[in-house]
Amino acid sequence: MIPKDSTVGADAERTLHRLEAFSDIVIGFCIAEMGINLLVPQHVPDVRAIVTAITGFSVSFVLISFVWWFHHRIFSTYFVLTRITLILNFTLLGSLVLMVYVQQIALHFIAMDSNPTNVVRMWMAGYGVVYSLLGAMLWIGLRTRWKALNLADLRWGVSRASLLSVGATIFFLCAAGLAGVQARSILIGGPIAVLIMRVFIPKFVDRVITGHT
Repeated sequence: MIPKDSTVGADAERTLHRLEAFSDIVIGFCIAEMGINLLVPQHVPDVRAIVTAITGFSVSFVLISFVWWFHHRIFSTYFVLTRITLILNFTLLGSLVLMVYVQQIALHFIAMDSNPTNVVRMWMAGYGVVYSLLGAMLWIGLRTRWKALNLADLRWGVSRASLLSVGATIFFLCAAGLAGVQARSILIGGPIAVLIMRVFIPKFVDRVITGHT
């Protein structure tokens, strides 16, 4: 069993390396699975299916690449090995695999001109779960290692943890109201998201760090 407050030691270090390696394998598998399952059209006129498959792959590749980068940074600087973070990490990996599975179903339905609203909602909710779990691991690491981190790492950690939390919220909102999403909503939501990332999150980071240093 892993001690509740285990953060150092040879056994914990070995477990950490194996956990990170396993996580890399799962994330790499998810990307490979998306590539292998790219739809191969049966007829030349099926251009729409090709565009749908490539668009879905490209968007997911970028989002999963963010997951890998955040995961790497968390493990290299912030991760604390406890029962809770271990469960969070395995839940994250399982959710990522299921999200890719749901994505394949959603793209298949879209290519068939079916109504995939409910499946796409599940797809967005899957990303919300993944980003929430990633953010939770980062917040826990920040709280535990706060006094040991330098100012640059504190700023990066609080900023990215806030960004992950906002991103997860946006995914959950998309999942909840996807059927009613219109161009007007996107035009309004886009500037609000930029305002949150560029103005509110930096101010929040400054306030948090000032209050704890």
